[in-house]
Amino acid sequence: MKARLLILAVATLSASLAQAEIFARRDVPRNTNASYEKECGSCHFPYQPGWLPERSWRRIMETLRDHFGENAEVKTKDREALLAYLVAGSAERAKNLRSYEQMQAIPPGETPIRITQLQPFAGNHWFIHPDFKGKPEVKTMAQCPVCHLEADSARFSRFTYVVTDEGFRTDDVDLTASMPVPDWLKPRKKK
Repeated sequence: MKARLLILAVATLSASLAQAEIFARRDVPRNTNASYEKECGSCHFPYQPGWLPERSWRRIMETLRDHFGENAEVKTKDREALLAYLVAGSAERAKNLRSYEQMQAIPPGETPIRITQLQPFAGNHWFIHPDFKGKPEVKTMAQCPVCHLEADSARFSRFTYVVTDEGFRTDDVDLTASMPVPDWLKPRKKK
C-alpha cells in the first residue's frame, strides 16, 4: 500500500513539475532570428513563433505569393531558414502559458493563419472600438507595439501597454468593421 501511495505521489509531482515548466513563462519567447525580424518585420509586426502552431506557419510560408493580398515571396533558401525558425518555436513546442492557451483554443484540424482572429487574441481585444482615433492611433490589429510597448520583447501583459485616450473602449461594438469576429465571440440573439 505504501509503495502504491509513493508511486502515486511521484507521478503527481512529476505531472505538476511538467505543468509548472510549461507555465513558468507567461508570454511567448521573444524573437531570436534577425533575418525573420528584418524580412517579416519590414511590413508588419514580426509575431513571435509561439503564437501559431507549426501547421499554420507552414501554410503561411507556402502562400507568400499572396500573403494577405501582398506578394511577400523570398528566396527558397531564405524561406526554408525562416520556416525552420518558425517551426522550432511554434506554439506546440513553446513552453509558456500564452502558447498553451493558443493551442487549446484552436480546434483540431484547423489551420489558422491570422493571429488576430484566434480566441485568446480576439477575446482580449474585443473592447477596441473600430473608430478609435486616439493616441496611439492603431491602423490595424497587427500593430502590437503601438499599444504594447514591450511587444518586441514578447511582453504582452496588461501592465505593459499604454493608451492615452480611454475613448477607444466600448461595450457596444461591431468588430467586423476592423476584423471578422469568430462565431464564439458574437453575441447570441435571443429567440
